[in-house]
Amino acid sequence: MIDELVQENATLSLADLELLNALQIAPRASWAALSPVLGVHATTLARRWDRITERGLARVAITPGTELFRESDLAFVELTCENKEVLGVAQRLITDPRLMTIQFIAGSAHLLLTASAANHGLADFLLHTLGQTPGIMHYAARTVTDQLYSAANWRFRALEPGVVAALEALHRQTLHTHGPLPQLDAANRSILQHLSVDGRAGFREIAERTQLSPASVKRRISRLLGSRIADVRCDVMRSDSGHSYSAILWGVMSSRDVARLASKPSADIPALRMMSLVTGSANIHMVVWLNNPTDLPTVERQLLEGYPGLDIVDRRIVLRTFKYNGARLESNGRISQVLPLAY
Repeated sequence: MIDELVQENATLSLADLELLNALQIAPRASWAALSPVLGVHATTLARRWDRITERGLARVAITPGTELFRESDLAFVELTCENKEVLGVAQRLITDPRLMTIQFIAGSAHLLLTASAANHGLADFLLHTLGQTPGIMHYAARTVTDQLYSAANWRFRALEPGVVAALEALHRQTLHTHGPLPQLDAANRSILQHLSVDGRAGFREIAERTQLSPASVKRRISRLLGSRIADVRCDVMRSDSGHSYSAILWGVMSSRDVARLASKPSADIPALRMMSLVTGSANIHMVVWLNNPTDLPTVERQLLEGYPGLDIVDRRIVLRTFKYNGARLESNGRISQVLPLAY
């Protein structure tokens, strides 16, 4: 069943949305494998995807998985800048490979950063990078301790249940979920960095850049994704997906309520993009997508009704996104350049 987001979207066609929905479910499946499931020729799917990416509307990338949290520091950092330096600070930080996302927000702080520092390097980033960046007056960091609902799980609803089930089965075939966790050696970190630029990059392409065999690359990617070192997802730009606004919410939950929340699916609240457990007095960080800022009270009511024990204590509307999961965005919200991330 096609949801309201699909119905209201005017930039992407229904065929585009069906393809994007398929890639949200099976992001690394080949066009040949997707073709019989979607009933569309492989060359047509490839051509459609090329058109979408050339317009800067979507991309397939990776994000840190739950197991990578043990090897790195993931944090949300609010920056207060000199008023005349907000844009300059954002531009000076945008190429830093530790920064996944940079957003301009309405509130007491100016910028919200999503940072992923490998080898537990958050202190170095805060002290030596932010501490020495001109124009920054103050920063406040919340470290992520658990991912309760990942943006990789957010999907359109443009496909029939039978097609969704077939795509889920197709995706499982690409994952190796048994055995010990893969070591984050130099080869695996190099593979993750290449996938951060193009999550659909082929085995041969990555092999040529890493001096590994295609078979080794295939095996390593299957284990990295299957073990949740990284999650692969299809990112669709918000301004062209039916939701023009994003909001950041902070909430409070007891440890007992969080334990119940961790086992509860979040697909029944379509606006919810991400929910994380973080340090600080407000221990829940949420991202929601909205058609209009006036939708926020309704979404908040849905969250409060859906998650007993949750108390929302603060919220921010995102006014502009400069960088999103490693992609530099234009003022219209479309991708202009993809920057490699540090893994």
